[in-house]
Amino acid sequence: MKVLQSRRLLRWLGPATMVLVLGACAGDAPQDALDPAGPYARSVHNLFVPVFWVAVAVFVLVQGAIVFAVIKFRRKDGDDAWPEQTHGNTRLEVGWTILPALVLAVMAVFTVPVIFELDDKRPDESILVEVTGQQYWWAFSYPEHGDIVTANELHIPAGRPVFLEMTSEDVVHSFWSPRLNGKRDVTPGRVHTWTIEADEPGVYSGQCAEFCGASHANMRLKVVAHDEAGFDAWVESQHQLPEAPTDGLAAEGFELFETRGCAACHDVRGQYEVVSETSPPAPDLTHLFTRDCFAGCIYDLNDRNEVEAWLRDPQRKAGSLMVIGELSEADIDALYAYLETLR
Repeated sequence: MKVLQSRRLLRWLGPATMVLVLGACAGDAPQDALDPAGPYARSVHNLFVPVFWVAVAVFVLVQGAIVFAVIKFRRKDGDDAWPEQTHGNTRLEVGWTILPALVLAVMAVFTVPVIFELDDKRPDESILVEVTGQQYWWAFSYPEHGDIVTANELHIPAGRPVFLEMTSEDVVHSFWSPRLNGKRDVTPGRVHTWTIEADEPGVYSGQCAEFCGASHANMRLKVVAHDEAGFDAWVESQHQLPEAPTDGLAAEGFELFETRGCAACHDVRGQYEVVSETSPPAPDLTHLFTRDCFAGCIYDLNDRNEVEAWLRDPQRKAGSLMVIGELSEADIDALYAYLETLR
């Protein structure tokens, strides 16, 4: 009976192991920390790989010894006598104390330089971006590039370090764009710094990595890396303020933006610049339609249906603080027409 049970267990063990291994594979994994795309992420990765294999060796050694002992010294049929009782073994105890200490010491030799490499010092030739986390979206401002504020999309030049000064408006968050560097906590009342860099132009996904509330999983971000000319063009475009529409459906939406209370929370530079002191933090919408995503980067801004669905029900994202009341379909069309002018 026991042999039969063991065979059944082994029959399921192989497929179960394969399922677990294959479950870790993905053809499209934009947040793959094992595929670094910048020097800082590569430093972490180059440390992680050897440490991982050391951990695997320790695991196999320890678990192998346990399995060997369980099988070799298991109780056998007709073996009713107590085995010899042994209390303490000085050589073994000294060995399994010193050996792990030596392993940890060797790992520390390689780990400490990486910690210093990722320290708080601002690299030369870097650009500065201020990051503010709040439930449940990210704000980015560029104090050295004029009055540029954006949300959820961090635009950077490829091939240059980007020094982030980060704080939080409410609870602890964690900034994490895994292909550009590890995660860094973002804490209320404190400024934490971090540096990221992308080797090549591209879009790199990220998200909050510290549980921060009901919609923590929906607090995502994009890092958009440009070549130097592309970044300069993006900066220039952010300095061009959109003009307020004066006629047509967009002008109706412009009026609705104020009468429905949107302007009390959202800043639109050059048009609505005085938000209520009691309003919750809300994204700057000045260049809304130069972005690809909104609402914590979980909805596609290029999909009109997504924008209209959001205007009908901002609470479709858990934890959303946006309140706009019931809108008619005509109001939604007008607001969309106005928002579309914010480029």
